[in-house]
Amino acid sequence: MDLTAPLIDLTISYPRGPRERLAGVSMLARTIDKARAQLAGTLGDYVYDCPMDRQLFSTLGISGDEFLEVVSRSPDDIAVAAWLRGRGAIPEGEALEEHNDAIERWGPKTEEGRARFERQRDLIAPGRPDITTWTDLLDAEEGRLAPVAG
Repeated sequence: MDLTAPLIDLTISYPRGPRERLAGVSMLARTIDKARAQLAGTLGDYVYDCPMDRQLFSTLGISGDEFLEVVSRSPDDIAVAAWLRGRGAIPEGEALEEHNDAIERWGPKTEEGRARFERQRDLIAPGRPDITTWTDLLDAEEGRLAPVAG
């Protein structure tokens, strides 16, 4: 790993939120944080190459291993984004909107997943029926206020 890259220790801090956009892309900044922590051995309870990361990788047309390699060679977010742009991997227009919407509305996909989500929500954010997506729940758990349904 390039020693000029920011050190990320997810055993003591949180990655950036899934809604935070880098180069206009939701989840890109968060996945860079998780990749840097994976490389540093400081991922903690987080999972690199989780389903939300894989949504990002699919959108970018890159594998998790290739993304990790790019991050390992990049001194900062700008270099990662530049590499992706150089490949033509940053989506635009409708493809970008679809990706960002998928991340921002990431919800349980099955009844089993719904039950697991509700158990987690009851532990992390009891009494918050406005939290309806995994993205909302991550924001609540990591101290970013989830939007309140109005």
